[in-house]
Amino acid sequence: MNDSLSPTESVGSISDRAQLAQWQSEAVKATHEADLHERVRALTARALHERRMALSDVHAIVSAIVAGVGSGLTARGGEIRDNLRQAVSGLDEAVGSAAQAVSYTLQEAAEEGRAFKEQELKASLEQLRDLEGQLVETLRHTASQSGGKLKDELGYVVDHLKHSGTRTGADAREALERLARGLKASGEVGRAGIGESARVATDRLAQVASGILDAVADSLKRQSDRLRS
Repeated sequence: MNDSLSPTESVGSISDRAQLAQWQSEAVKATHEADLHERVRALTARALHERRMALSDVHAIVSAIVAGVGSGLTARGGEIRDNLRQAVSGLDEAVGSAAQAVSYTLQEAAEEGRAFKEQELKASLEQLRDLEGQLVETLRHTASQSGGKLKDELGYVVDHLKHSGTRTGADAREALERLARGLKASGEVGRAGIGESARVATDRLAQVASGILDAVADSLKRQSDRLRS
C-alpha cells in the first residue's frame, strides 16, 4: 500500500474534492518548511474557517491534511515520528479552537434570543461531545490506510493520544461546560434590553439545552475512558 492517501478518500460533507486536494498539497509543502506544528495548525484553522467551523467536516479535513503531512515526511525520508507528533499537535490545537469558537457562537445566539430548532441544537452539542472521538478515529483510520513506516509511526502517535488525551477533548469539555453555565444564566435572568419574545426564546433554548448538556456532560467522561482503554 502507498504511504499516502488519495485526497478524495474521505470527503465527509465536503463536495469540493479539489479543495481537499489543495489542503493536502499545502500539508505536503508544510513538511519542507520550518515550524511544522504552527504551519499545520494554521492550515487546519484556515480550512475549518473556510468551512464556517462546520464540525461535520472535521473528518474530511483531518484526513486530507494528515495524508499530506504523511506523504511529505515519507518523501523526505529519515525519522518521522517527532515531526508527525508536531503536525498532529498543531492539528489537534486547531480543532480544539474550532470547538471553542462553535460554543461561543451558540452562546451568543442564546444571549440574543435567537430561535433554534431543538434537533439543530442537539446536533451541534452532540458534535462537540463527539469531537475528540472523531479526531482520534480519523487519525486511526488514516494510519490503517497508510503503508510502510508511516503506518507504524502514525499508529504510535495515535496510541499516545488515546492514553494522554487530546487538546480537542479538553477544549470541547470546557466549551460544553461554559455553554451550560451560560445557557443556565440566560434562562434564569434573561438579557437586559431584549424583548419579551426574545427572552422566551432564550428561556426555551436554555431548557432544551439543559437536558441535552446533562447527558453530554455525563457521556464525556465515558468517552474519554473508552479512548484510553
